[in-house]
Amino acid sequence: MKNQSSRFLVIVGGLSLALALPAFASEAEDLFHRMDGNGDKKVTTIEHATFAENQFKQADADYDGKVSAAECESAATTDKKKVDKQATVTHMRLVDTDGDGQISQAENTEYARKSFVRADRNSDGVLTEDEFEKFYHATKEELKKD
Repeated sequence: MKNQSSRFLVIVGGLSLALALPAFASEAEDLFHRMDGNGDKKVTTIEHATFAENQFKQADADYDGKVSAAECESAATTDKKKVDKQATVTHMRLVDTDGDGQISQAENTEYARKSFVRADRNSDGVLTEDEFEKFYHATKEELKKD
């Protein structure tokens, strides 16, 4: 992923890493495997929510329960990704529903829930790699448009 903002839009960060990812895996594939905590090639609502919560906690550098645009960008920098400031602005506008300039845990959780529903094209309660890949690329395109 190019920046923390797109990573947050996809809303799937966290601590569980795939044990062995091929070097040729796309960013979307890598992210999907990191979300898939039990390795069954499906991401459940629980796995998705847990991943989003962990991502939020990692980005909340000052532990105040909110993530600012600066924290989003800082987290992206630690991932050695190029920061796209416009994508950060767009992300903040989409997720920060109360307009206070920061993303709360509640805002993050709600956006993650909505993102999962949107990505789950067949509404079966799990994401396949194909569903996630389509959602990932559509989200990246949305960030470019704003």
